[in-house]
Amino acid sequence: MISSNTPSPDRKVGRYDPIGHNPRNDRAGGGQRSEDEQDLQNFIKISSREEPKHYASKIAWNARGDRHMPLIATGAPAINIAIKAVAIARKYLEKDELELMCQPAFRDRKMGASLALYLSSVPAAELSATLNSEFGELTVGKNSKPQTVAGAIAGRARDGTGVVVTSIGPDAVCNACVATCHARIYLEDDKIDVRAIPIFEEVEKTSVDGSMHTMTALKLKVLIEGVQDS
Repeated sequence: MISSNTPSPDRKVGRYDPIGHNPRNDRAGGGQRSEDEQDLQNFIKISSREEPKHYASKIAWNARGDRHMPLIATGAPAINIAIKAVAIARKYLEKDELELMCQPAFRDRKMGASLALYLSSVPAAELSATLNSEFGELTVGKNSKPQTVAGAIAGRARDGTGVVVTSIGPDAVCNACVATCHARIYLEDDKIDVRAIPIFEEVEKTSVDGSMHTMTALKLKVLIEGVQDS
């Protein structure tokens, strides 16, 4: 668990963030943009037509300078690209001894597959003990219900246990990310929040003919953090 005594890096207090939306659609009467709305103009919009590495280098470069830009992605293919880009950037940052995390948020209250991923980084040594502690295991598929998965994540978080959410394929990865967004909302009244560290891992799967083959899974290592009163 990330200590509640230490301010969490770049934490978004709001669990819905209208990043990338036209402020005129969300504010009656138009008028001058607020300071918060101006801050939301600096982001990286993810396209499903690009490869994850296209974004990973920029994410890593920003992290080295402690200048994190949120990622916005709509639809399972783009969300899959976004979270994979973070996982690749995390590998790029190993030699810098930095650990990269993301905190997903719904872009509106429809709670669909339109997400903002807020990034943060800390010295890897600060999370070494946490990452080596015991985590629960959850598997998410393309037909999994994100709300059900979110309930399991939230339940583990309330018990003080982190969880590793494993998914394979764009739809399953999207469900895992959306579930993490829901879990953040479920935990708001408990003064608990979560961050995710995306990790690639080779897993053995059984084919319909009984043979074994290796596939690359995307694992979200979900860390718990306490939230202090403002």
